Amino acid sequence: MVESAVAVGVLLNLLLYEGVGLTAGGMVVPGYLALFLDQPLRVAATLLLAVVTWLVVARGLGRMTILFGRRRYGAMLVVGILGTWALARLAPHVAVAGADVRAIGYIVPGLLANEMERQGVLTTLAATAALAVITRLILLLFTGWGL
Repeated sequence: MVESAVAVGVLLNLLLYEGVGLTAGGMVVPGYLALFLDQPLRVAATLLLAVVTWLVVARGLGRMTILFGRRRYGAMLVVGILGTWALARLAPHVAVAGADVRAIGYIVPGLLANEMERQGVLTTLAATAALAVITRLILLLFTGWGL
């Protein structure tokens, strides 16, 4: 099911980008979040961690060092990974998932934070939430997943 969720999320993300020029975080983010819409604490923690990652890099590290392009993107990913790792240690019940999904989950906050820097926090969160819900609905409709 992980593959289907990610594939549908990628397709919808590409359509959104081509249609209106916005993205829902990184390409895998809507599919990843769609897998956990029945776990609102996990989704909220992921989104909050993405905002914190963006704040740490854009408002913290970005003021102490020159970050742009790949360096900024790398900083977002590293801070997001460290935040996810810390959250998994502090609140293990939020981080319980299979190994394949957990691996994706470590990069999701950094991917979202990078898009927040590019297109704005609220715009990114709104696009991400919308595509995650649409992805989940498509999976329910075509596969009966979650019923």
